[in-house]
Amino acid sequence: MRSFRSALPLLFVAIIAAVAAVADDKAGQTMAPPGPTTTYQAKYPLTVRAGDYDLLTVILDFAPGVTVPRHFHGGYVLVTVLSGELTLMEKGTSRVVKAGDSWTENIGDQHSVLNTGTVPTRVAVSILLPKGREVTTLIK
Repeated sequence: MRSFRSALPLLFVAIIAAVAAVADDKAGQTMAPPGPTTTYQAKYPLTVRAGDYDLLTVILDFAPGVTVPRHFHGGYVLVTVLSGELTLMEKGTSRVVKAGDSWTENIGDQHSVLNTGTVPTRVAVSILLPKGREVTTLIK
């Protein structure tokens, strides 16, 4: 009985150490940094022919009054307005595209854009461009 009593404090310390190790492992698992928050997502169906492509992503800033005259692109385009707003003119109509909204363009779609607002506008443009095609062609 005496040897059990003398070993009891050592057993108690070993149990506490094991519990602390398990708690540290669990704490390490729950302390992982949080992942990103999705604030916007868009999905657009697209069918492309086999071939080689470049995927270009461009961030453009439009000061008030800045325009891109009538033009078309050699690839498929997705434009998302990140801040501000733009006026998109295509197919005989115009519409205002605000922050958080997007539009798509097919190869050869003719259009122009203009910042008619009073604040700068920022857009993200992604273009799936077949090899050998021009990114942008201005219409004269």
